Amino acid sequence: MARSDLLRRLFESYAGADDVAFRRAAKEIIADERHKNHRLLANDLEHALGTQRRPGGGGPLTLRPIPKNRDDRHLLRIDKPRHELAELVLGRESRAVVEEIVVENQARSLLTGHALRPRQRLLFVGSPGTGKSATAHAIAAELSLPVATASLASLTSSFLGDTARNIESVIRFAEQTPCVLLFDEFDVLGQERDQAGDHGEMRRVAATVLQLLEDLNGESLVVATSNHPKMMDTAVWRRFDEVIGFDPLNDAQMTDLVELKLRAIHHDIAVQFWVTQMAGFSPAEVEIVCVAAMRQALLAERTMVNDDDIRQAVDAMRRRRNLIAGPGSEAEDHERLT
Repeated sequence: MARSDLLRRLFESYAGADDVAFRRAAKEIIADERHKNHRLLANDLEHALGTQRRPGGGGPLTLRPIPKNRDDRHLLRIDKPRHELAELVLGRESRAVVEEIVVENQARSLLTGHALRPRQRLLFVGSPGTGKSATAHAIAAELSLPVATASLASLTSSFLGDTARNIESVIRFAEQTPCVLLFDEFDVLGQERDQAGDHGEMRRVAATVLQLLEDLNGESLVVATSNHPKMMDTAVWRRFDEVIGFDPLNDAQMTDLVELKLRAIHHDIAVQFWVTQMAGFSPAEVEIVCVAAMRQALLAERTMVNDDDIRQAVDAMRRRRNLIAGPGSEAEDHERLT
């Protein structure tokens, strides 16, 4: 393509705040410079575009202004994905559905050409720490999309009607900016409309959520996570294209997770023993244990994690769980390290 056409596309996409078109035109200019053997200039342009930033690195990931609430606080946080699908241990059925959703969205043009669309409204349900948010990030990584996390503290407002308007603002942003829009703890926004004592405000919020999910357009995926799905309005469930459950890991999956999280360093631990000791731990807690054990080994100037490293990390996690659960908790009763 002629250089003038590329520049025209670049400026038009910037004026229209079209992130995808802007980056596509910019990458074509970079490729053109590299083809001309202008390697230094191509590298500088690539660095300025941010294609070499690490996940979660600095710099804007969108040209479009991020919506704000009445108090001028951003309603969204835009990040690069922090997880990849290959580093997650999920149940077989859950992983299969997630992989299908990725393939569908990668083949969006094929489906829309036949008046179909990929699944893009997803509800993840399960206990805290079972990988719901991490999976949303992994889907974003597979689709090369940023993650736009909605801030519930900023979305909810004591002013009449503001919460519904804020939700509409973030949905409209996602329709115009391809991303994975993540609503953590969605129960708060989608709770039953007939609950007593809500004075009508939460009914308006739930109605807004229903309508926006029903009318969702664009290429973005909306991922809502819920720790308490029974709190949600039953009508909300029907607006999602797919509901995926995240269950606690069994022993085999826990073993896979420990091996996966310790892959960055050698170990000679009794994995099966420690899997038994960590019974009841969430995947997030297991990851914290493994990271703590690796940190302990490296600080001791060792290149191998041993049982003592894991013992200290598990002990620390049990103390943490006891502090959260309180005295006499089940976690405290199960403290049985030997």
